[in-house]
Amino acid sequence: MAKNKAILICLLWVFSILPTNSLVSNDGYCVKLTAESFIGIVEKGGNNKGFTDPYFRKLMEKQGWRPGYAWCSFFVMGVLSECGIPHTITGWSPTAYNRKDVIFTNGKFLQSYSTNDVLVMTLSYGDKNNKTRYKGIGHTGIVELVGKYSVRTVEGNTNDRGTRDSRTGDGVFRKVRPLSRNLHITRWKKA
Repeated sequence: MAKNKAILICLLWVFSILPTNSLVSNDGYCVKLTAESFIGIVEKGGNNKGFTDPYFRKLMEKQGWRPGYAWCSFFVMGVLSECGIPHTITGWSPTAYNRKDVIFTNGKFLQSYSTNDVLVMTLSYGDKNNKTRYKGIGHTGIVELVGKYSVRTVEGNTNDRGTRDSRTGDGVFRKVRPLSRNLHITRWKKA
């Protein structure tokens, strides 16, 4: 009996020092995996009118999306919310740009990042010399991978044809975009 009790105490001690779930602490993994799980969901009924997947539609509505609204920002909100990442993003895509933690802007990296980070891409449209890029942002998505010359993202309200996003969008797709002056990457994280 004492031997069984000693074994039980040793097992409890071992389990108490091991991490309970190392994947949960990797916010970037959760965000990327969640975003990827929605790839292939497409709109139903016309541009910005609804979705083929009922769970996805409920997630978008929970974020505040309504039929007729562009939804790239609602997609980013939904993914971050599913992973418990606090944010101040609204249905307006410029709010996905986190001014407090900018990784890449104006064609250059301002700070380092890790694969565990939650990175969000935003695109500015219009004048490339615009000093107030925040106002020119018209699209957003989740960053999967940053390369030397490009970034791979998962984006909602886009398509695989390469036409202008957020206007003629029709689903959640993976995109590869060149790192350019109109692309921005910011970090969102738990406090």
